[in-house]
Amino acid sequence: MMNKHFHICCDGSFGNRYSGLIGGLTLARLCELPVRISWPSTNMCRAKFYDIFSEENSFEVLNLNIREYYSIGSAYNLISCEAAYLQFFNSNSRVDPNNLSVDSLISVAESSSNPIFYYTPLLYDWIPEYEIQKTIKGILFHEDIISKVNNFQIEKELKDHYYGIHLRMTDFENIESFDIDYWINFIVKNKIEKFFVCSDDPATEAKFDQLPNAFSYPKVYKTEKYIAEGGWHHPYIDEDGRYSVFNVERGVEHVKEAVIDFLLLSLSDSFETGKHSTFLKMAKRVGNALKL
Repeated sequence: MMNKHFHICCDGSFGNRYSGLIGGLTLARLCELPVRISWPSTNMCRAKFYDIFSEENSFEVLNLNIREYYSIGSAYNLISCEAAYLQFFNSNSRVDPNNLSVDSLISVAESSSNPIFYYTPLLYDWIPEYEIQKTIKGILFHEDIISKVNNFQIEKELKDHYYGIHLRMTDFENIESFDIDYWINFIVKNKIEKFFVCSDDPATEAKFDQLPNAFSYPKVYKTEKYIAEGGWHHPYIDEDGRYSVFNVERGVEHVKEAVIDFLLLSLSDSFETGKHSTFLKMAKRVGNALKL
């Protein structure tokens, strides 16, 4: 039998992984359980945990793919927001985190002899915000990433105050649209302000880089397609046997550049440019925590 612990499964793109990590670490602390983290390298995020975060965090991190847990699912108490996941995970039941509270989760953890397997990218309203902020402040990003963020802010004189604009253009095709001309005109009209613009589309960033008061972090890498001949939404079965239409391939170095964007966005006064991006939601949440 495995030692009782809180197993946090981080999956999907960086925004979803980071959100699930923050929620899982917060709840593990409240349950007073030791933590293990699964952070597999997949087409949605090839970067491993310690490519992004500092080794000073000293978490026990496993790089095993999620499919490695399918056959041993019955050894865990599964807490997952996705009922369809049971078809893969060898478990007869799951706890829906939407129906939990801190007290009921602690009760589940205390009454179970099995470890918790926490698989959800969502941060729930019943998790105290001050506990979430405590977790955010306690996680250290990789020193090289922090250095590049600081150097860019100094170079562009963004240390005091600046606005952030996030425009997700690849796999959000037909999910959300953005009026690029509106934001260009907005920046032109506000000449005395500085704007940090980040996008997963190099051509979009290039349009803003022509403006004297708009800046994007210069990148070498970009989002590619997992199925090269398909569009950004192209159905496929991923490496873990699950159906997906988000046809992206995000390499290690590309993800690291995206995390630099994420931190620069979090330190800005960012606009609500989209409603569905976890990347933007978490950047704003990080900013709120760090500015306290």
